[in-house]
Amino acid sequence: MRQARLVLAISTSAILFGCARSPVESFGLIGFRGQRVVFVSDSADAAVKEESPSLQDLPLFPLEGSPEVVLRQATGQGLYEWGASCQSQYIPKRVSWDPRMGLSHASDGWNVGDAPYLLAYTKSTNTDYIVVLNKVQVKRGQVRHPGEASLRKTFFAEVGLDLSVIDAKEGRRVYRSPASGRFESSDSLSRLVPRAMELAIDNFFTALPQVHRWGCRELVDRFH
Repeated sequence: MRQARLVLAISTSAILFGCARSPVESFGLIGFRGQRVVFVSDSADAAVKEESPSLQDLPLFPLEGSPEVVLRQATGQGLYEWGASCQSQYIPKRVSWDPRMGLSHASDGWNVGDAPYLLAYTKSTNTDYIVVLNKVQVKRGQVRHPGEASLRKTFFAEVGLDLSVIDAKEGRRVYRSPASGRFESSDSLSRLVPRAMELAIDNFFTALPQVHRWGCRELVDRFH
C-alpha cells in the first residue's frame, strides 16, 4: 500500500510540475473526440537523403515544387485526410503557422512560447488542439542483400516524422513523438515515399492515447 501511494505521488507531481517532457508528455490526457484539431506543417524542417543514383531523378511525390515544400505539403495533407479516411470523430482543419498561436520553435520542437496569445487564438478560432509538424525526413535507397546476386533490384523509402500536440485550451504542449514508416518495392518506385508517408502517419495516430474512442475501427483492427 505504501509503495502504491509513492507511485501515485510521483505520477501526480510529474503531471502538476511538468517533469515529464517529450517524447511522452501527459500521455493519458489526449483525446480528439469531438474536438476541433488544426494541422500545421508549413514551418517544419524538411530533409531528403538519397542513397541510390537510380532514384535521384524520381520525384518524391507527383507534386510540383522544391522537395522541402513538397514534403511539408504532402505531410500536412496526409495528416488532414487521416480523419476523413477513417471517419474519426473530430473536425480536422489545415492551417498555416500564425504568430497569434503563441508558439515558439525550440530545439525540442514547437512548443508554447506565449500562453496568453495561444488562449486568445483559441477563443477566436474555436481550436481545441494544434498538431504541429516539427521535422520530416526522407531517406531513399536500394535494399542490399550481402552475398546474394539478384537481377531484380529492390528499393526502399523511409519517412520520419516528429510532431508536437498542443492543447490549445490548456495552453501547453501535451505530447511530442516521432513516427516512422518504411516501404520497399522493386516495381512501384513512384509509390515509395507516398506509401512510407502513409505508414508513418498511421503510426503517429495509432500511438496517440484514446485512439480506440475515435471510431476508427478499420485502422485499429489493421494494427492490432
